[in-house]
This record gives sequence, structure tokens and C-alpha cells, in this order.
Amino acid sequence: MAVTVKICGIREAEVAEAAVEAGADYLGLVFWPQSSRRIAPREARRIVEAVPARWVAVFKDANWPEIAEVLQEVPVMGVQCHGSCPPGWIQAVHGLGLLAIATHREEQGADIWLFDGPQAGSGRPWDWQLPRDGRTYWLAGGLTPDNVADVVRRLRPDGVDVSSGVERDGRKDPALIARFIEEAKSA
Repeated sequence: MAVTVKICGIREAEVAEAAVEAGADYLGLVFWPQSSRRIAPREARRIVEAVPARWVAVFKDANWPEIAEVLQEVPVMGVQCHGSCPPGWIQAVHGLGLLAIATHREEQGADIWLFDGPQAGSGRPWDWQLPRDGRTYWLAGGLTPDNVADVVRRLRPDGVDVSSGVERDGRKDPALIARFIEEAKSA
């Protein structure tokens, strides 16, 4: 079975369409205010409504009211939480019928655990490793079209998540997205 691929940091409908056409399984919208990939909820909603896909809202150091406010405006199917996550966020997300993607292994009840580098969104490679305990694991951090196939072959993650690894000059590049997806899924 091919690995799941999430393209994160989507800010334009055209890029979302290209990613879906190339075979992306999930698309991520970043709502962390300090991120260069941050998108306003109103703009995110416009893109989500224009491009049918499995959308994930990505937060860092957010409290539950901030998360809930975005979820009221943007129709996503999942929530990914980095940094300090509010207590009970996984149960709250599940209560809304959404997928929970945790970035801390000790968090219980998530649908997916994402292993990222020491600084999420930096694009820096790290010592990629995965536990083998029956959970669903995705890898992120420093993945590119040039290294994703090797990482998938060696570690066999359930999924991979990329943002800066498919950018040129700070913008998503549809050709890099397509190549990343092809490399990941063919590994």
C-alpha cells in the first residue's frame, strides 16, 4: 500500500488543485500567526470550498478557543496540533467528528502521530526514526523530492508530510509537489 502524502502550508487554490491532481491525500492549512505560511480563516475557507480535498487545520501553541474559532469558519476534516496543545484537544476534535493528528507521542487517543524535526516547518532534516507500536505514524521535517523515497523505503512510515521541501523562493512549486508525491508513493 502506498504511503499517505500530506502537502502542508497551502495558501493558493491553484496550488491545492495541482497537489490534488498529483495525488496528495491531505492538504494542510497553517493557522499559526508566526508562520510565513499562515493563512487567514476567510481565505482558507474560500480555498477549501473551491478545491475538494481532505483538509487539515494546523495549529501551534494555540488554545482551544482559537482552534474552535477557526473550525467554525473553515470546513476541515482534521486538526494537527504542534507545540503546547490545549488539554483535551483530541477529545474535543473527535467530538466534532474530526481526525486528530498529534505531534507528541505521549498524547493518547490521536488518530495519527506526526514525528517532525526539532523545529516544525523549518525544513531541516533530522535523525528520522519511528517507534513500532502499532500506531499510525507520519514523518515530517527535511523531506524533499530527493530524499523522500529513501526515507519511505527505510522507515516505512504510514505517511509523510511536507511543506518547505516543495517550495522555491518561499512559494509552493507544483512541479516539486508532483515529484515529491511520485517519489513517496513509488517507494
